[in-house]
Amino acid sequence: MTLDESPPIPWKVRARTAYARTKRWHNVILFVVGFLVDVVTLNRIDSWLDLAFQLGYLVGLTFLIVGQHRVASGLWHPRGLVEWGWKWNVEVLHFSYGGLLSNYVVFYAKSATGSRPLVFFLLLVALLLFNEMPAIRRIGHRLRLGLYAFCVASFMIYFVPVLIGKMGDWVFAVSISSAVVIVWTVVFWLARGAAPEARRRSRWTLAWPAMAVLAGLSLLYAFRLVPPVPLSVKFQGVYQDVEKTDQGYVLRAEEPPWWLFWRKDSRPFHFRPGDKVFYFVRVFAPSGFQHRIAFRWEEADPQTGRYLTRTRTPMDISGGRDQGFRAFCSFSSLSPGDWRASVETEDGRAVGRLRFLVVADRGKGSRRWVESKM
Repeated sequence: MTLDESPPIPWKVRARTAYARTKRWHNVILFVVGFLVDVVTLNRIDSWLDLAFQLGYLVGLTFLIVGQHRVASGLWHPRGLVEWGWKWNVEVLHFSYGGLLSNYVVFYAKSATGSRPLVFFLLLVALLLFNEMPAIRRIGHRLRLGLYAFCVASFMIYFVPVLIGKMGDWVFAVSISSAVVIVWTVVFWLARGAAPEARRRSRWTLAWPAMAVLAGLSLLYAFRLVPPVPLSVKFQGVYQDVEKTDQGYVLRAEEPPWWLFWRKDSRPFHFRPGDKVFYFVRVFAPSGFQHRIAFRWEEADPQTGRYLTRTRTPMDISGGRDQGFRAFCSFSSLSPGDWRASVETEDGRAVGRLRFLVVADRGKGSRRWVESKM
């Protein structure tokens, strides 16, 4: 070896160097991996195993928040094995929030359709990303309680309907009221260490950010900005004909040209006099769930572009089927232009929605169909 040559660097040293260079990205990598695992593994919103894990996260968060506050106030000092594990209390808190928020992003994304629920969905995504920032780990107890209240309420909004088997305004009121009781109980525990004369003031000081979050969620619901969990659309399409048989449903669509081989339904819809358009959906609902949905047909105004309702047809559904409750609705008073078919809750929140173009078909010959079965 000459003087200009350097000794080879051992592979262990190279590995440690590479690890140190990528250390700042570890949280991001873990966040992405954890989120993808949730997307793949979370299936049914009424899975009791998944619900148990989420309840475990919330119980753990509750004890961590109370414990952190009591340590900061000098009212409690971990001892023994608890002291050894308490070194990672901030990381565990951060991980629990991330686990809950990623669950909520998946479930609410499945129920969100259209632009209105995007407000709530984007709020969820923003909180999920903010939870990854180191500065968020150092915020005070009041703001942590605000995030805690959001997590509790987001869980109760679909947990209570799963338990009751119904959804609606009064069910949402029960969900938010349950969240208020839980958050106020935590605030009561946190304020126990204050002097008697300052205890009442301490409770309200701690509680107002959380109560503001719960009031904000109620306002979002009033404006129909909260997705209609626990309902979600598993499949939807526009067809020339839908027939119910003993073996299931047969869906017929016009055969597409060969270069559109992926198209399975009738979009755009080629309309001839006497034709009907069929909107077929599979709506997932939890086991034992009963609700009235409605099919809405809307036509876009050529001048303003606004969609105007042409008809709305209600229908009762029941839950429990893995692939969703199968239903369809037809409409015949068509005219060329932009149309929209929706399936929505009784209070008008869209569960599924499809836009399609109606084109006048002036052909006289027979048409070729493709069939699919559901």
